[in-house]
Amino acid sequence: MAEPSKKKSILTKCCIIGLGLMGGSMGMALGKCGLVQESWGFDLNPRAMKEAKARGAVDETGPLSSALERAELVIIAAPVGVIPSLLENIVPLLDSNALVTDMGSSKLFVTEAMCSKLPPWIHGIGGHPMAGSELSGIGSASAELFQDAAYYLTPARGVTQKSLELMEVVVRSIGARPQLIDPWEHDMLMAPLSHLPQLVSVTLVNVMARYSQKKNEISSMVGRGFKDTTRIAAGDPLIWRDIFLSNKGNVQESLKTFFQEMEVFIDCLERGDEEGIYNFLEGAASFRRSLI
Repeated sequence: MAEPSKKKSILTKCCIIGLGLMGGSMGMALGKCGLVQESWGFDLNPRAMKEAKARGAVDETGPLSSALERAELVIIAAPVGVIPSLLENIVPLLDSNALVTDMGSSKLFVTEAMCSKLPPWIHGIGGHPMAGSELSGIGSASAELFQDAAYYLTPARGVTQKSLELMEVVVRSIGARPQLIDPWEHDMLMAPLSHLPQLVSVTLVNVMARYSQKKNEISSMVGRGFKDTTRIAAGDPLIWRDIFLSNKGNVQESLKTFFQEMEVFIDCLERGDEEGIYNFLEGAASFRRSLI
């Protein structure tokens, strides 16, 4: 497993907007690797700012005007849906030649917003670390969250090689692996890899909730298998609402494929097809064992 190395500071100041699990973890990881001399943070929740400073996720907190002043790197760790308006609001406060990135799970929506909202002298690079937790808030943040995780980067139009290389250095410094990818391809792949599993997990919990209305004791019968399968259903609803809406076309396509698989299994059940059911299960088991 890769470990972040202690590096000489190459950035004077960074600003993290959104001090929850992801933003707080990024601040802690940057502090641990020593890449930034001074880190500032901003959050709509004053308690989150206070706790982020207390936990060492940022050195200082304050209003956006202070947090963004002279910041060379701006990291947006906010729900995807608010990023376009947020970009528009912070443009007048950004330092010239600042690099702006995000940490959202859908990238085409964000990259297009960067292209339309940021002036040419402000570079934007979409970012998505394949790391997270069903927990939320600064209290769950950890400097180790990004260890050995793929970190997808989707540069907006006009980004220089220098800015891209800087972002890659940042990603490697926190222990992650930078992966350059087209935003359209990213979103197409994340639908079955990340977004559909979240939706399936949520749906399983909703099904159990319906059963619990008829049989209250079912909640006390939940075993480890169900808990493991549905762990991610406890994720932040606001964040996932925006992800689903910003990548709805790809999510719909992955759902169609999911329903097709369900129809195959339902047909096998209705016909009592033992071989068909076995092949359905064995095919999944074999492919799952092949995954690294």
